[in-house]
Amino acid sequence: MRALVFDPEGGLRVAEVPTPQPGPGEVLVRVEACGICGSDRQLVRGEGAPLGTSYPVVLGHEIAGRVAALGEGVSGLAPGDAVVVHPFVPCGQCAACARGDEHLCPHQGVIGFTRPGGDAEYVAVPASNAIRRPDFLDPAEAAILVDAYATPYRAMVSAGVAEEAAVLVIGTGGLGLAAVQIAKALGVPQVAVLSRREDAGALALVSGADEFVTLADDPRQAARKLRRMSKGGIGLVLDTSGFADGIAFALDVLRPGGKMVTVAMPLDEIPVPFAKLARKGVALQGSFGSRREDVEALLRMAEEGRVQPDVVAGRRLSLEEAPDAIKNPFFGRDVVVFGSP
Repeated sequence: MRALVFDPEGGLRVAEVPTPQPGPGEVLVRVEACGICGSDRQLVRGEGAPLGTSYPVVLGHEIAGRVAALGEGVSGLAPGDAVVVHPFVPCGQCAACARGDEHLCPHQGVIGFTRPGGDAEYVAVPASNAIRRPDFLDPAEAAILVDAYATPYRAMVSAGVAEEAAVLVIGTGGLGLAAVQIAKALGVPQVAVLSRREDAGALALVSGADEFVTLADDPRQAARKLRRMSKGGIGLVLDTSGFADGIAFALDVLRPGGKMVTVAMPLDEIPVPFAKLARKGVALQGSFGSRREDVEALLRMAEEGRVQPDVVAGRRLSLEEAPDAIKNPFFGRDVVVFGSP
């Protein structure tokens, strides 16, 4: 079968590899679509990989497809079922797994890194990672729910987003665009977005009156305006970008007792003014990955039309176009579509 393969010596290439066979407790999935994630690009650029990544590796962890075959002992799924694949494979035995934080399992595998991924015609995955999806949901849109949506969903839910009246999202890539939809779907009255551009940072209130301010003119004035718009300050900031100016701005607009949660993994160290955290009683929290239940919740939200993954899904690409797309990202989330993109 054809697959997108990477190793540091051979580089990134489409190659012929053996078609996998499902082992006990696994299912074979015929891939219909697979999203290209920022972590794929980081791996190819040599900027780090999950512990246990082995080369050569078949990339791809945002997978939608149909069950092609069942391994020994699998029940509850049948050939032809439409599924998405949750990419994290926890050990099930450590302390994190025992307390329900399986997404933080230090021994977890990650499909597309520590085991072959979905940028291929077929992929074998644990049956517990295959989640039924609505048949009518476009595979390219369904695929990005498992990470581009599930990562900010987990971050915001764990930070108590449903209790907040105003949320600021830093970044307008795939994660940021998804986060805005999720916050609004979860009932947040006011959602603001901070986007980094070459000439200026642009802040837009995307709920209500659609007001815009520019950070390049006067960041302090922009912060005051946002605090007024949110009636006292932002309760929760989700950082998806990890740029220093945005984080500094976020700490200015957070209300006392507010919280900032980040899913960004910048290469550079970012200074944090701890005195400001202490004076305002602000919490700073990291978040990684997602749980299976997060993907199930997002599938229901997509089915009900509460999130619109078609807005975030970017270019539909063939497998042969994927290497260039990884090296040259596009606004939104590029998705490899098997068949006719």
